[in-house]
Amino acid sequence: MATIQPLVSQFTITGELEDLVTKSGGCIKSLQVVTEEQEEYWIKVAKELRHSLSKKLQTGCLLKVTGMRKYEIHKGKVKYKAYGVELLSKPVSEPVISPTSDVTVATKPKAKVLFCQKSTCWKRGGKAACELLKAEFQSRGIADKVEIKTVGCLKQCKKAPNIVIMPDKARYSRVKPKQVLGFIEKHLLV
Repeated sequence: MATIQPLVSQFTITGELEDLVTKSGGCIKSLQVVTEEQEEYWIKVAKELRHSLSKKLQTGCLLKVTGMRKYEIHKGKVKYKAYGVELLSKPVSEPVISPTSDVTVATKPKAKVLFCQKSTCWKRGGKAACELLKAEFQSRGIADKVEIKTVGCLKQCKKAPNIVIMPDKARYSRVKPKQVLGFIEKHLLV
C-alpha cells in the first residue's frame, strides 16, 4: 500500500493580526491573520521565533508572514507554519460610540461573536440564539460594530450549542437563546 505524501510549498501572507494563541510562558504559539480580501489564516509559529515575537505583536497590527504551507491530501487540510514574521505597522485603536444611545463598544480589538453552525449546535438552539442576537444588535444600533460570524465545529459537540465571544475568547456551552444577551452585556458593552 502506498502512502500519500503531503504537498509542501512556500507562502507569504500580508494582513492584520486578528488573534494570537500563547503558551503558559507567554510565548506565541500561533497567529490568526486576516488579509485585505477578508481571508482568514491560522498560522503556527516556528519554535525558534516564539520568544522573540512575544513582546512585539499585539492584535490589530499589520504583519507580513512567510513560511511553509503543507497540504495534507488525505485530510483535506492546509497547515501553515511561519518561519518569518515582519511587523509592518502598529494598531490604531479608537473608541466606537453608538449613534442611538450612550452605549460604547469596548476599545478592544474587533468584537465578534462566533456561533458554531454544525448540526448539533444549530439544532439545539444555536440558530435561535444567533437570530436573537442579530435582532438585538439591530435594535441597539450596533450591528455594524460587532460582527456575528458562524463558524465550523468548536469541538464541544456534547455541550451544544457553543459560542465564543471575541476578543475576550470567552467560550460558552449549552447556551440558551435568552442567555446570549447577558453574555453580550458582560463582554461587549460598557
